[in-house]
Amino acid sequence: MKSNPVPFIIATVLVGIGAYWFFFVNGTEQPSLTMNSTQNGAQAKFQALASQLQSISFDTRIFSDPNFVSLVSLTTSITPETKGTIDPFGPIR
Repeated sequence: MKSNPVPFIIATVLVGIGAYWFFFVNGTEQPSLTMNSTQNGAQAKFQALASQLQSISFDTRIFSDPNFVSLVSLTTSITPETKGTIDPFGPIR
């Protein structure tokens, strides 16, 4: 039995038209790129939080404290090691 490709082609075209209609011509208005009241509210909230952060100050007297100044670094220097072989599966030399 030989199948007819015409119904398949028509169905594919109809699905394509439906997808185009759904995604591009749906009639729903896309949100504009201009600021709306929600964005203005978020911006105002951000500016209020930023103004609260500007009043923060840190006590830097700890850096001149004798206990802080007497701290020493306990780091260990790393000596360079020789690299391994170029071929890790090759013979050891």
